[in-house]
Amino acid sequence: MGTAPALSPTKTMLAFRTPLGGVSIPAGQSKQLGVVDVSMFDQIRVVADERVGSGTGFSIRLTITEGNELVAQLDVLQLTPHSQVTKVYDVPGTKLTVFADAAGGSGTDALDVLIYGSNR
Repeated sequence: MGTAPALSPTKTMLAFRTPLGGVSIPAGQSKQLGVVDVSMFDQIRVVADERVGSGTGFSIRLTITEGNELVAQLDVLQLTPHSQVTKVYDVPGTKLTVFADAAGGSGTDALDVLIYGSNR
């Protein structure tokens, strides 16, 4: 009777993060945060946090991207000042483009976005 092969643990790695210290965006403006290669993962976990002291809220747009074409929105995550959201997705394609839209108003908003990838 042979021995069963050892099961490899699920591998998780950081695929994307905003710069240390977060990203600041003036109220009412939008910014592309980055393009993330998700082709090597089965699942991704998106973690977004709006920092204390932000004046308004954020919408985080996760857009499925093929080549240089923005194909369709995977999701839009809503954040209010000093809030956090975490969400898991089956990998929707090969790349995601991440945008942040600061709500209208005054002041500057700051946030952190991290995307972790894993294989089952």
